[in-house]
Amino acid sequence: MNIFKRMLILCITVCLCASLVACSLPWNRSKQSIGSNSDVTTLVGYLIGTAPPGLPKVLEQLNHKLEQDIGVNLDLQYIQWGDMATRYPQILSSGGNIDFVFAGNWAYYAQEANKGSFYEITEDMVKKYMPRHYKATNEVAWEEAKVGGKIYIIPSSTPDMKVPVTLIRDDLRKQYGLPEMNRLMDLEPFLAAVKANAPNMIPIQVDKQYDFIKTSANLMWEMGPATVDVVMTTNGFSGVYTDWDDPSGKLLTIYDEPLRSNYIAAAKLVKSWVDQGYINANAFVNKTRSKDLFEQGKSAVAYGNSNDIQSTIAKADEQGWEVKIIPNLSINHTYIMDPYINNGVAIATDSKHVELVMQALDLIMEDPEYNQLVYYGIQGEHFTIDDGKISIPNGMLSEEDSYPPDAAGFWFTNKSQLLPLASWNDEYAKHKSEIGDMLIPYVYAAFNFNALNVQRELDQVNQAAIQYLNPILSGMVSNVDEAFKVAESEINKAGFATILKEAQRQTNEYLHR
Repeated sequence: MNIFKRMLILCITVCLCASLVACSLPWNRSKQSIGSNSDVTTLVGYLIGTAPPGLPKVLEQLNHKLEQDIGVNLDLQYIQWGDMATRYPQILSSGGNIDFVFAGNWAYYAQEANKGSFYEITEDMVKKYMPRHYKATNEVAWEEAKVGGKIYIIPSSTPDMKVPVTLIRDDLRKQYGLPEMNRLMDLEPFLAAVKANAPNMIPIQVDKQYDFIKTSANLMWEMGPATVDVVMTTNGFSGVYTDWDDPSGKLLTIYDEPLRSNYIAAAKLVKSWVDQGYINANAFVNKTRSKDLFEQGKSAVAYGNSNDIQSTIAKADEQGWEVKIIPNLSINHTYIMDPYINNGVAIATDSKHVELVMQALDLIMEDPEYNQLVYYGIQGEHFTIDDGKISIPNGMLSEEDSYPPDAAGFWFTNKSQLLPLASWNDEYAKHKSEIGDMLIPYVYAAFNFNALNVQRELDQVNQAAIQYLNPILSGMVSNVDEAFKVAESEINKAGFATILKEAQRQTNEYLHR
């Protein structure tokens, strides 16, 4: 063999070896997958709410980053607020293609975990596949996440600092010559004035899911005691409550005083407001949240929380409206601290990509670039950073922002990394500074009710509540006292006593653990 042939063979061999080594490197596999897409795994996930118009562009950038880093992309679906009660459990039980879903103590976490809908998460898995999140998350979060001693949720590393709030058009209050108002129960003169002077408005417009019972619940908290359903948290009804201002954790029911009288008094006031046209009569079918109708100038009152009202206040400012923020607190001016499991993600039991889901979530929840992208959108298009604050790009109105902060449902990100918004006006900045003084620890923050022994009764009681209590809460009955007696009878027949007994047993074990 002559020297030229030997050199040719040597060159070919070196090139082949280099190629094989290059293909074995993880960064190279990711880069190749962008062009061919042959090595990319699609993860199907569900969030809560409505996809903002700018989601496709943000998702395109998010998927580009994920494909480069770990060889996956996301197919995101949304469960609308108005469909949450039915669609959330259906998606998990349908056997369809789903890898992960938003989960929280208020969003069926314990119920679905007890049904076996979620994949068990272990400490070793988090250490291996979510090292950033493992480092950032307090061990208290994992204690709160336990259902039956096991973990089925990846909780946020930073609990939200927020309280429920009511917004009112304060410019209209001033225009009508009314005194300042600091409680929901004080609003009747304002509602009457709006009804009389603004024919294009319904003072309060609520939807059938998020806002449906906000009026009655907020009124009950103001009257006292301020209660939490200790079995169902916020979605669903068990009839078993605790007063968040009571550190003893004593259980209450709506059939015992003082809760019974409080419940009926609030229901009668709501009925009065519905009868006078202060609250929309189509609440059972309306799917548009009160804050969205408020932004459109169709109502003068909106319900939300300290976080999700940011864009509402910004839009009001742009239209020259003054907004008053009324925190919805207990008679002692308190609200319960959010637990870590208020926002989180659960992996579906049937997911075939558990490790990849965890790797993707580790980036989205804790990597600053990912965090900023999913929460604020694309820098330069949806936001800019000026003097350490998030701003809307020059010349863009907030109503033109297709990806407003907090709107896309990525509520489980590490919010300690997020910057303040330049659009915060004095009223909102003052509210944010005062939240810490309103929050108190809740004795049942880490309690997750195990419904396995009473699931049949719980389903029956919840259905009875939907049929007989919801019309009372929304002011849609002719006689509150009589309707309440019927509801009490039907709920008792559905098995309420069995649920109460099981709740007493489990909470007693929790308190004495």
